[in-house]
Parts: sequence; structure tokens; C-alpha cells
Amino acid sequence: MGWLFTAGTTRRDQIEERTRAWERSSDDGLLVKTSCLAHCYRGGAFSGVLWTVWERTFTSGDQQTQPTERWIGCDLLRYQRDYGWGYKNMEESMHPYFYSCPLKYLDLVPIEQYGGHPEWRELVRAYHARQAEKRRHRQIVGHR
Repeated sequence: MGWLFTAGTTRRDQIEERTRAWERSSDDGLLVKTSCLAHCYRGGAFSGVLWTVWERTFTSGDQQTQPTERWIGCDLLRYQRDYGWGYKNMEESMHPYFYSCPLKYLDLVPIEQYGGHPEWRELVRAYHARQAEKRRHRQIVGHR
């Protein structure tokens, strides 16, 4: 999928739009609710990644009609000069080549319960291990 831009959109506007909950009802009374359980932006002033955790429920009346779904979203955000902010949406099953997803998001979406991409999750864990090692190294060097 390509990039989607809206003229005059700020980064804050884009994040609010991409994390807004929504619901829809069908003619037969099925209510589908989708909500963002967590989100964070990792990046700079002109581009970055919006990580999200989503949950979707399916009810009819007071009864759940389908299992609850959860997934990790990965929206690339980018500023285009003289236009505004845009996004390219992806999610975990697409194995995005970005690994700064918070580790706690993996816990919010247990692979055993909701599915996911095991190889991508291992690369996320490896990324965080490398980052932790870099921090430890800087602390050691900084104390000399």
C-alpha cells in the first residue's frame, strides 16, 4: 500500500486520527468495536514510526459473537514539505522492517492467543537487547 497524505495535517493530528477508536453496526445487529489500547511515536521531527496495539470485539446484544482480536500496528509517518504529514500503514503480520516496537506491546498481544509473526518478534527482542547493550556501554565509558 502507498502513502496517504492530507493537506495541512500536523503530526499530532495524524497520530490522533490513526489512534481513534471506531465502531460500526450491521443491519443484522452485529456491533464491531475497534479501539487502540496503546500507542507511541518513535522518530524525529520529519519522520518516524507510530506503534499501536488494537483490539476488536464483535457483539450482538450483550453476547460476544466472535473471539476478540488484537494486533500490533506499525504506521510509518512522514512530513512532506508544503503539504503536511502522511502515513503508510502496516501491521505485524506483514513483517515490517522496523523493530523499535515496545516490548510491552508484544505482551499485550500474546502470540499464542492472537497470532503474530514469530520471526519479527524475535528481531524486535534482538533490537531491544542491542539498544540495552549500547546504553550499558555508554554508562561504562561515561564513568571513566
